[in-house]
Amino acid sequence: MILGLLLPLLLWLTPAAFLTRRARVIVLVLVAWKAFSATALVQDGLCTRVEPSRPYVNDGTGAAKSWDVRTDWLATDPQCTAIATRPYLTDEEFPVWFFNLAAKKDAGPQPEEQPPQAVTRLTMRATIRNDAPGLLQVRTSPSVAATLMVDGAEAGVDGVQLAAGSHDVAITATLTDINWMLAPLWNGDDAFAVLPATVAPPSAIDRLFRPWSQWISFVLVALLVVMAVASLWQQIAEWRIAAWMAASIAAGAAVAVWMPARRWHYTMLALIAAVRLPLPESLRNARGAFILLAPLWLALHVVDTYLDIGFHRMQLLMPGNDWWQFQRYAYRIYMQGYWLEGGEITFKFRPLYRWIAGALHLLFGQSQTGENYWDAVGVLIIALFAFEVVRQLRGFRWGLVAGALSLTAYLSGPGHVFIGRGLSEITSAAFLYLSALCVLAARTSRSARLLIAAVTFAVFGSWTRENNLPMALAVAIFAWPLDLPASIIAKPRQWFANVWRPALIAIPLALVIGWGLLALRTRYYTGGFALPFHPQVALSVWQPGMSLRNLLPAMLSSVMMIATTTDPPSFHNGAVPILAGASLSVMALLGVPFVRRLPLALVVFTLAGFSSALLVRGSAYSGRFSVHVVGATVAVLTCAIAAVYDRVVRGAPALRSETKSEMTVTLSPQPGLSSND
Repeated sequence: MILGLLLPLLLWLTPAAFLTRRARVIVLVLVAWKAFSATALVQDGLCTRVEPSRPYVNDGTGAAKSWDVRTDWLATDPQCTAIATRPYLTDEEFPVWFFNLAAKKDAGPQPEEQPPQAVTRLTMRATIRNDAPGLLQVRTSPSVAATLMVDGAEAGVDGVQLAAGSHDVAITATLTDINWMLAPLWNGDDAFAVLPATVAPPSAIDRLFRPWSQWISFVLVALLVVMAVASLWQQIAEWRIAAWMAASIAAGAAVAVWMPARRWHYTMLALIAAVRLPLPESLRNARGAFILLAPLWLALHVVDTYLDIGFHRMQLLMPGNDWWQFQRYAYRIYMQGYWLEGGEITFKFRPLYRWIAGALHLLFGQSQTGENYWDAVGVLIIALFAFEVVRQLRGFRWGLVAGALSLTAYLSGPGHVFIGRGLSEITSAAFLYLSALCVLAARTSRSARLLIAAVTFAVFGSWTRENNLPMALAVAIFAWPLDLPASIIAKPRQWFANVWRPALIAIPLALVIGWGLLALRTRYYTGGFALPFHPQVALSVWQPGMSLRNLLPAMLSSVMMIATTTDPPSFHNGAVPILAGASLSVMALLGVPFVRRLPLALVVFTLAGFSSALLVRGSAYSGRFSVHVVGATVAVLTCAIAAVYDRVVRGAPALRSETKSEMTVTLSPQPGLSSND
């Protein structure tokens, strides 16, 4: 949680804390210590090797690997496929992730290749050091037949008494049926907790460092965290904000424990109360919104997935599903070295995500923890886009409303089940919204680095989900001023009067280059330039021989599936923000009075998210095809609500009056707020 979530977020929230001389010294010492410990010290734990009774991996050689970078995982036939540092008390704790694989490339696992029919051999080896005599045993379940060897001699069923000193220990087990357990015991207690064990005999220098070496990294990282938190507090300097963050974390944890996931969206609405909190001027931006919105959201998902952390739980995936395919492709890339092929010569769908899934497994192990954190942050990026756009147009407080509504809208439909599920939709949407945010920032600062980041994220978004290519292309619309109204559509002569041309050119050019690179890769394998994807004719809205009378309802149904987040389309309260945002965007481009004053860039970006539904209709996983439009539609709706509120409730003009050219139409600041607000 510290390395995978807290530290990266602190690095973004308060980068100045990591640029001090003290922080740099700590980082250098930490890197030096990790390099020293990796080369001079012996790995803690038991070297575990799991060998199935039959091949499980297509083109595999040697033992099937698990996602454990502490092993020699790059070897063709690793000696250790996992490192055991805790007892295996349930099936899900054993390093048998390879049960998700199959010996044949295009087939799922056969019944005899998975429990309860599978037969699997497991060996564990280590050097232990006990300072006092004691009894070493191995406790197992009936479906685990284990043998204990100590210093080359077999121990009895009751274990073996060991004299003080170092001993070579080996456990050999055969796993059958289900309900496995394997737990080494020392004097009746967990051996891992009281008995030092290493995968090889420790050297003299290893014995010198071992009593206190485990604390070095912890202390150094803790110092960095404390320094960053102290720096963040100096920026906030307001006890009410600290209390809000603490209460949000507690509330998120409580919701994860006691509230059903299908009701989580009600708690997100409570975040709107943050508009009453005082933030310093320096934090009335995306970082400030993160401070107010993120603690509850992230605590909810951290606690919800706590049991998945590390190697504590391995999930058997359902064969044939998309997330199962992504994991198999990820294994082929990282564990078998097919770095360019990526599992398919010509991609059937969503190429980039398989590389992302594999990287998350390397960082977080065989569980789904990495994908949970990744997706939770991805949805937060979508909400921060809605916040930032509305903040620039309507002020900080309306921006907070948009951010909270985005989180609510995402959870109100079937979307809550996709966080950590191992699908690509959240990742693609997050890349696209990051790209749009970078263009918005680059347009103001004229930063080349931000523009490069924008084009990179746009390409990544289209690579991660190819249906989002129109939305990736539409990122270029933010080359126009954000406050330019949609009514400018009726004045073609003024279209390019105030456009930032670098972004307008760079985004489409980058997408052409990005997809050209995919075509080159396809040519490498097939010998010809072609679209790098298998066309899925069955998913096309425009079926051969279809009449216009049948085509129009099919297109409408495909669009409504996205707008309602359900398939087949059906109305529910949670779909109101998406339906309203989409409808307002259409009316804005059609020139409906008042609505046409909504920002052109935002409504075009929103409708681009729906455009692919006119050609292709998604199938399965109801709600996943709506993820990419949540932030944009909520932003449109919030802008409209803010304008109505100003006009009707506050009695202020909703928008500045249009000039004759309608080139400088902007939203009026709210009374009592500064221009920065």
